[in-house]
Amino acid sequence: MASKYGFAVGIAVGIGAKWLAPYVAPVLGALVSPLTRLEMKPLAKAGIKAGWVGMERSREFFAYLGETVQDVLAEARAELVRDELASVDKPVVGPS
Repeated sequence: MASKYGFAVGIAVGIGAKWLAPYVAPVLGALVSPLTRLEMKPLAKAGIKAGWVGMERSREFFAYLGETVQDVLAEARAELVRDELASVDKPVVGPS
């Protein structure tokens, strides 16, 4: 159940908003008005270009990262095989 205090605050905010709306609306309109006069096509085109360049750079980065990881894995596998072959070739010397 909602408290009486919360209900009273809601009523007070509603009444305050009704009284202040005629003064606040023109101010907000003056702040938003310059944004509506902007040419949106050049801004959109610039945003798309930036996104495309970012996508291409990230694709190149992840390709490079993948190649690097594959190289490291291949080197590690080669070392393991080399160590395994070296341990098999050694004669086992036991107590006499």
